[in-house]
Amino acid sequence: MVDIAVSVKGIEANKTSDEANESTPVTFNVNSSINEADRGPGFLNLKFSMDVETQPAAARVFVSGTAMLKGKDDEIDQLLAAKEADGSPALFMKIYQRVYPTMYLLCGTLRLPYPAPGLLKLNRMASAEQEVAR
Repeated sequence: MVDIAVSVKGIEANKTSDEANESTPVTFNVNSSINEADRGPGFLNLKFSMDVETQPAAARVFVSGTAMLKGKDDEIDQLLAAKEADGSPALFMKIYQRVYPTMYLLCGTLRLPYPAPGLLKLNRMASAEQEVAR
């Protein structure tokens, strides 16, 4: 089993419309990246970023940080290669699940539309070759 520790290093939220609130109907656009920072026997350090914007323009939330994977090398590689139904790396959804509570609280505090817990499953991400530098 692979243990994943996620650390948020930066988060920024902007309300881009004075009329926007939690109930404003929006569509979320996600631009994300994940890059290998360091690898050794039994571990992998990754840097990630997520830029979530709304259409129509109401809000923007940007989160960046690191993820440390610990486990057997073959299990780590399998997690990196696993794909969700939409083609996004399964690992990225696991990272999103860990930063989502922070995003949710920030959006509530600023009265921004809330992103969905499964947002990354609803949006198509770039291919794993573009996202994971090995």
